[in-house]
Amino acid sequence: MSDVLVQFDEPQLSADGRMFVAQVMASRLPTGLWEAWIEFHPRIGGDPVRTPRATEQLSRGDLRFWAAGLTRTDLKDALIRALAPQEAPTATGIAQPRESERAGEEQTVLETNLLRNDDPIFDPVAVYQRSGEYTLRQELRALNARQLADIIGAFDIGEMDVVDLARTYEDALAERIVAGVQHNVDRNRTVSSRAEIRVTE
Repeated sequence: MSDVLVQFDEPQLSADGRMFVAQVMASRLPTGLWEAWIEFHPRIGGDPVRTPRATEQLSRGDLRFWAAGLTRTDLKDALIRALAPQEAPTATGIAQPRESERAGEEQTVLETNLLRNDDPIFDPVAVYQRSGEYTLRQELRALNARQLADIIGAFDIGEMDVVDLARTYEDALAERIVAGVQHNVDRNRTVSSRAEIRVTE
């Protein structure tokens, strides 16, 4: 189910002179991540139009941070992308995307690909068990968002309840990994101790 994350007061003008009100829509994915797109509602009649997925973030708070950075130019380009599918088909029967639409799709692919790499830079569980939480956190803070997302995907680290002290998206990913590793290590220790008790009995 999607809901309105942010609504913009300033109307957007399309190339054919129509006025639209822009709003950022958000929805939680089955993976636990959040996605957002921009929806445009015409001021006078007609159906709303929307962009493809514009971003995918770790939490709803991260989406709000992303939406707060949208500029007039971003919204203008987004409206062009949203209206592009309504354009007349070409002789081949398929509408050709505009340059701005291609750029938007490439950006979406880049953001989505943050979670599509199967080659993590290191094993966070091994670092935690060998050197502790502080070292793991320092190692993670040296990585970029893609490398952190690779670790999350490769080690199946789910969404964790962490104190929201992260200053950046990368900090939030790092804290999620630390919390996930701690949870998994503690759970494995509990299972091992139970097994030992059964053996001694």
